[in-house]
Amino acid sequence: NFEHASHVAMSVTKLLSRIVNPRQHNIEASKTSPSAVSDVAASIHDHTFGITSDPLTHFAAFFSALIHDVDHPGVPNPVLMEEMPMMAENYKHKSVAEQNSVDLAWLLLMGDEYKEMCEFIFENVEEMKRFRQLVINMVMATDVMDKELGALRKDRWKKAFDEEYREFKSEDEDKNRKATIVIEHLIQA
Repeated sequence: NFEHASHVAMSVTKLLSRIVNPRQHNIEASKTSPSAVSDVAASIHDHTFGITSDPLTHFAAFFSALIHDVDHPGVPNPVLMEEMPMMAENYKHKSVAEQNSVDLAWLLLMGDEYKEMCEFIFENVEEMKRFRQLVINMVMATDVMDKELGALRKDRWKKAFDEEYREFKSEDEDKNRKATIVIEHLIQA
């Protein structure tokens, strides 16, 4: 319902606004020169894996929070799969409610009535693909009852943050992996 979606959207927005380094240098002192302000901004960007300085990610999180339960009948996925076998088959019996929410919301967003708004959200096809993937990842992360998806999330967290399991390929891939898993956990909060 709209009340639930609004509450989740406000919560995600508030959490996003708080993703900063608590041990950050004194920001007041940094206001003495433009280069100091730039240094602080770069430090926060790096510390948050780019999340705080990416407006597309911020909007994707807000949008995902709003749409994560579109057309949700109020029953868990196993019940939904029994009650709606065609839908379950369509989504290969995985996160049926979540996938349906993404599909319906995306169809609506891509409609002619939102064309002008979409031009402001993403300027090109690459940004649209990135936005869609962010939305899919975040909405799928709201399926907290799927044990397999939960195990995969835990594994990604280990690979991103646990030195013992960490897979390091490149700076960008490492940052992107960390940002993705942080955002998935943020949408669950």
